[in-house]
Amino acid sequence: MKVGGITKHIAVSVALALVILTSAEARAIPVADINITGTFTVSEKMIRDVICLKPGDEFSWEELDRSINYLRKWGVFDVIHASPVLTPEGVVINIHLEQATIVVSIDIAGNYPYIDSKIKKNLSMHAGDIYTPDKLEEQIDRIKDFYKREGFVNTEVYVDEVDRPEAGGIALTFHIRRGEVLRYRRIEIKGNRAFPDGRFVSAINPLRTYSERRLRKALRKLTKFYHLHGYPKARIKLASKKIDFEARRVDIVVEVFEGPYVKIVFVGSPDTSRKLLRDTVTILKEGNIDQFEIETSAQALRDLFREQGYPNAKVEYKKSLQTDGSILITFYINKGRPQWISRIYFRGLKHVKKSKLMKEMRNQQPSVGKAGVYYPESMEQDNEIILKKLRSKGYLDAQVAEWIVELTDKGLSLEIIIPIEEGRQVKIQEVYFEGNEAFSRRKLLRKLANRPGRALNEPELEEEKQRLLTYYANHGYPYAEVSQSWGIDEVSGKAWIRYQIKEGKLVRIGRILIVGDVLTSQKAIRNAMSLKEGDPFSYKKLIDSRLSIRRLGPFSAVSVETIGLEDKQEIVHLRVRVEEQRPFFVDLGFNYSTDEQFTGSLTFSNVNAFGWAKTNSLRIIGGKDLSRAEVGWLDPRFLGSSFEMATTVWVQYKHKPAYTFNQLGGAMSWFRRFRRLGFFFRYELDRNYFIEGDSTAADADSLRDNTISEITLSASYDSRDSFSDPRQGFFTLGKVDIFNEISGNHANFVKFGWQGENDFSLGRRITLSTALRFDRILTMGHGVSVPTNELLFMGGDDTVRGFSEDSLGPVDAQGKATGSRARWILNEELRLRLISRLAFVLFYDMGSLTNEVSDMRLGTIRNSAGLGLRYITPVGPLRAEYGFKLDRRPGESRGRFHFTFGYVF
Repeated sequence: MKVGGITKHIAVSVALALVILTSAEARAIPVADINITGTFTVSEKMIRDVICLKPGDEFSWEELDRSINYLRKWGVFDVIHASPVLTPEGVVINIHLEQATIVVSIDIAGNYPYIDSKIKKNLSMHAGDIYTPDKLEEQIDRIKDFYKREGFVNTEVYVDEVDRPEAGGIALTFHIRRGEVLRYRRIEIKGNRAFPDGRFVSAINPLRTYSERRLRKALRKLTKFYHLHGYPKARIKLASKKIDFEARRVDIVVEVFEGPYVKIVFVGSPDTSRKLLRDTVTILKEGNIDQFEIETSAQALRDLFREQGYPNAKVEYKKSLQTDGSILITFYINKGRPQWISRIYFRGLKHVKKSKLMKEMRNQQPSVGKAGVYYPESMEQDNEIILKKLRSKGYLDAQVAEWIVELTDKGLSLEIIIPIEEGRQVKIQEVYFEGNEAFSRRKLLRKLANRPGRALNEPELEEEKQRLLTYYANHGYPYAEVSQSWGIDEVSGKAWIRYQIKEGKLVRIGRILIVGDVLTSQKAIRNAMSLKEGDPFSYKKLIDSRLSIRRLGPFSAVSVETIGLEDKQEIVHLRVRVEEQRPFFVDLGFNYSTDEQFTGSLTFSNVNAFGWAKTNSLRIIGGKDLSRAEVGWLDPRFLGSSFEMATTVWVQYKHKPAYTFNQLGGAMSWFRRFRRLGFFFRYELDRNYFIEGDSTAADADSLRDNTISEITLSASYDSRDSFSDPRQGFFTLGKVDIFNEISGNHANFVKFGWQGENDFSLGRRITLSTALRFDRILTMGHGVSVPTNELLFMGGDDTVRGFSEDSLGPVDAQGKATGSRARWILNEELRLRLISRLAFVLFYDMGSLTNEVSDMRLGTIRNSAGLGLRYITPVGPLRAEYGFKLDRRPGESRGRFHFTFGYVF
């Protein structure tokens, strides 16, 4: 194993350099040949492609230096020697390379109680980096420092270094032997009078092990506590710390300087919460009580009242020393008369919609989520917004006169009249392009909003120049320059726009240099990239390539860097650095819901199967009502495309209220997302064996054993701001399932489904969510029997709460639900956020389940309402809810409690 640091050495004699430089003054010296020697595994052709100089080129010290720099940026060589030799035929360049030892993998052992990813975050060495002994020692020190900060002293770290010649590097395993745990023996508090010692001891928490980080955090927390409870000048410090290593105990002395007690009193404004006023002043937060800080607090109060609609609020203050040594700061508040806007009129506005002008104004009419507060200081800013919007519509000479602000007839609010003179609208007569050779005028015009015949959007002109530059940069011309000029023709009164374009040279992708790939094949990485060798350069595709490689799954980090772009080269190489994560994962899951009871799952995954950046998995699910084993294969870039392909084979046992069956099945699906749009295709083949069911149902034949072929087509649109906790946005999904019964009664039928959800928030805490679902089964032919497990059911955790699972709809002679073919469900929710992740929920559910749409009437609709608590996690809400039946029938319970993890809709 060779060890060495990165060196860049050009061995050239002084005499030779003088000869070459002297000769260069007289004539150009060509490069006769380039000889490459050394120890390396990459192809020599790839090395020659990265070097800027080629045989026949004019020799240049600058180009030689640049070539060496590019080899260094590649990051696979730690010795680079370049020696130019002058011959009668020209300069012969001898390049000697020695490939560096690469860190192919980093593993952590003995890291309990911390997961290995937390340890790796403290390392500066990663898989794919060049190995050096000095950097390895630095990693050992980093691990020791981490454990020391966490309270483990004398931690020992050993490293196993295993040569991996097949991967061209070395595998590192850090073995950690944790040091002794230190615990608190004595905590002494000095100088505290306002609060007992217990407050300090509780914050430091001697039940936990000693840690420098936790101790500093506790002292900061105590200091903040003092500040917020009337001691803004309080200071807390660690006076002394003694460690008894033999006894593994720590003694600390904490010294407190409390400073004077500061009492803050607010006089006036009885309708404003004192807590809000106290939270607004900055004295306690900043820890100062000087004149500047008190004035800052008074200004913060004035700003608060201005936001509430009191623009003329006055806040005075007084600071006085009390006999007991405390300081009293009194704020005298006179909010003045409130000023609310009743209505805003635009006088003289003819061709532009009022809503367009008001959209970004600070002064607004009262509406949902807007109080209609009057801000006189923002009039000038709002005028600029109005003029900008008018200029964007071609009214370049528009003017806004002084606002007329008057009290309404009742004198309780304000009417504002904004006089506007639109002037003449300027339209575009012609757009000229000069110097464009790579792209036609038509293509360039399509990137602009300012086109002939349209109104001139003057504020957009600068943005459109940048848009052209971006277009060129994304289509092979990153060095393009665009200048812009415009004016108005005096005769026609129409505008013209001229773009002068210097396209520069067409830039193509040279070599794609991949570093850090140990388990993953380079072919898989290259197939995932939008940019290929020889393609025109594109910033957009560069970013897309990085994201696509990241989505493959096997990598914890991905970077794509350019080599040659900063030097404005015609051929730009890409250095792709990947850091592979451990390919094998074991996930243990547990779930409970009132419908499906307890369910546990164990999943074994390999996110880099065969080095192809594909995922295969084995999943085992066990529970009271569901037992399942499945094998899956996921290809995130099917045949190098943007389609995600998944294949699954499973066997399962499933118990539902109306039936119980065993199923053996398999499916293959493809998914493609276009920003907010998603398209899905799936083919599934199932073999079903029914164990239990109601043979007295209207269609007893539906319990037959069968083999079904199913084709699913769906499309979705999602504009919600969050998947786990949406507050704004819309989601819709439409799908068609086509069934063909291969074995059984040979039934053919189609299932249509649509669902939509809209989320709307009032402020930060209240969200109103509406969801609607329609499902319909249509048979092909007469008297077709639909298998029971494909029928529609209703009632339970995720449909109409308050009712038992699958208990609604048509029933048999024994009163058991049999399933049906037409269904609609409406779910309304009002969510009130109590704290960051906890929300209180009020809901109303209703729905109808019948055999035919024509059978739906008021008597078939079931209703429920209820309330509950919801804890939001990154992958979905934890729900505890109780639903009350609003149309309770004889023999039915009052309602039902629901506890589950996941979404309602």
